[in-house]
Amino acid sequence: MRELSFEGTTVRFGTGRSALTAVDGVDLTVPAGSVVGLVGESGSGKSTLAKAAVGLVPTSGGEIRLDGAPLRTGRDRRRLQLVFQDPHASLDPRMTIGETIAEALPGRRRRAARTAEVARLLELVGLDPARARTLPSGLSGGQRQRVALARALAAEPEVVLADEITSALDVSVQGSVLNLVRDLQRQLGLTILFISHNLSVVRYVSDVIAVMYLGRIVEAGPADAVLSAPRHPYTRTLLDAAPAFGVALDDPVPADDTRLDAEAPSPHDPPAGCRFHRRCPIGPLTRPERTICAETDPQPGAADRPHRAACHFASETLEVPAG
Repeated sequence: MRELSFEGTTVRFGTGRSALTAVDGVDLTVPAGSVVGLVGESGSGKSTLAKAAVGLVPTSGGEIRLDGAPLRTGRDRRRLQLVFQDPHASLDPRMTIGETIAEALPGRRRRAARTAEVARLLELVGLDPARARTLPSGLSGGQRQRVALARALAAEPEVVLADEITSALDVSVQGSVLNLVRDLQRQLGLTILFISHNLSVVRYVSDVIAVMYLGRIVEAGPADAVLSAPRHPYTRTLLDAAPAFGVALDDPVPADDTRLDAEAPSPHDPPAGCRFHRRCPIGPLTRPERTICAETDPQPGAADRPHRAACHFASETLEVPAG
């Protein structure tokens, strides 16, 4: 497996006043043989970044590299395989499971060899090889997502990008799919970019966690370090908002402060300074002396701060004041 890296990657849609920068100068490395969890709320640019990597959307700036070599052709990008969020929409309903997986196999193979490889891949993802003759309509959502994983592995990728692959599944099924992803990564030594809006899901499978907000990476570091000592208030807010055992669901969290915006700003018109400052529980709305947050963009100095946090106060102990 190889290392995937994004270097100043930018994706922009439209022109002029209607332009939207969905991904804004992202620097992110997915080390070979590791799982990087990319987390953030809907609209933060996570899926767009993955689609840019496989060539489904064009980049407007920066580079995407595999082991240092830029990905520029369709042949280059075939070495990356994307598993989509919705297993019902990502499989052709007119093709059998076996045909779907066989279509992704590289090179020409005899029919017997294709059949044997399809059977091996189905067993690898925990499905009966007899399912090869089944249409997608005969499978549950969790089984379809296992087929989607088998199809991705059939292409012998260098990197797998898993885009919200559990969000469309029942809660009872999500755990088995996450266990499968973790087992496959360990067994095959896969390099995986695992995308989710659910921090609990990312926590379970990731070696490294990167947090994305309004098109930018605002914090990234080893999973244990980010989860135990977050350096960006947005990460802290995500952690505080996740229900915990023994905590009432109606207990307030710092982000519930009525002085703060409940929703993210429009990506068409991101705020000046820190993009999170209107929602930040330790920013100028709760600490008026911190005018720097509304005036100066913290992104340029992020590389020199703990966890590469895009926060002017990342070097301080992150304590959230009472509302």
